[in-house]
Amino acid sequence: MLRTLFSGARDAVARVLIPDAAAVYKKAWSLRLIELAAAADVILNVVPVVSDYLPWWLTLALLGGAWVARLLIQNKEAPVADQ
Repeated sequence: MLRTLFSGARDAVARVLIPDAAAVYKKAWSLRLIELAAAADVILNVVPVVSDYLPWWLTLALLGGAWVARLLIQNKEAPVADQ
């Protein structure tokens, strides 16, 4: 029930804020890498056993990849339909 409620609310907000939210999310590599960096940081700090297998610099590498993805891979501006 909660999944249906949250997915409906997410779709409603996405339609209001960004008309093509699905297409934007498919191209948003910087967002994906930031989410992975946050998950890796939480895992490294909460589960000490995992710190033996994951390197300490994993979060920094993912955030650096997000920076590169935002500046180089993604387009600076979307084309404006009026022009």
